[in-house]
Amino acid sequence: MDVGLVLLDGDRRVVSVNAAVARMLGRDRPLLGASLHDLHPPGSRAKVELLLAAAHDPDSPAAASSMMVALPGRTIVVKATALPSGGGAALALMLFEVNGKALPEPPPPADTAPEPVTPLVKLPITTRQGVVLIDPADAVYVQADGHYTRVHTADGAFFCSLSLSELEARLDGRQFVRAHRRYLVNLRHAQAIDRSDGRAAFVMAAPGSPRVPVSRGRIERLKKLLAL
Repeated sequence: MDVGLVLLDGDRRVVSVNAAVARMLGRDRPLLGASLHDLHPPGSRAKVELLLAAAHDPDSPAAASSMMVALPGRTIVVKATALPSGGGAALALMLFEVNGKALPEPPPPADTAPEPVTPLVKLPITTRQGVVLIDPADAVYVQADGHYTRVHTADGAFFCSLSLSELEARLDGRQFVRAHRRYLVNLRHAQAIDRSDGRAAFVMAAPGSPRVPVSRGRIERLKKLLAL
């Protein structure tokens, strides 16, 4: 690939170019000593300033320090980069010529349709006896526990190796609903909605009548689901 190189001093004047620049630009007037602004029409100078400012900013995205210059019959991509001080040049411009031929059509994308989610027939929970498979209907609610979950049943809370998002996707959505970003509720075990402290919560039919919070962003959907 033919790469043009232009070195600029602190005043944005050209101090050095390689042979590829002359081939790309085909300019009759000499470039050495010329101001970079004078080499561009007035309408493009603001864009050039943004390009140079981005080259000096280490936090600037790579695209901000690049620009495309349309020339008759071809396009030049210009990439600006700052140079360490002390070498006589403050900036380097790298020029790449873009082939004017049309790019080949990309191959059609492979069939990336996600595989259908497999419903959970049993919930795997961990007890002192090891992994036990319970019926999803026995889960009163499910609580996020880091990357995993705790399944609350009438017999207690048990560790489950599946994430809350995976359980939400694989459990029956007519029965298990996301009441909160950290909770799935089994509506079969919901016996009331309490607002006594100003916040909505499901009261579950389980020992101790546990309360499961309902986030404000999910209240309207739950109202529709429960015909409230």
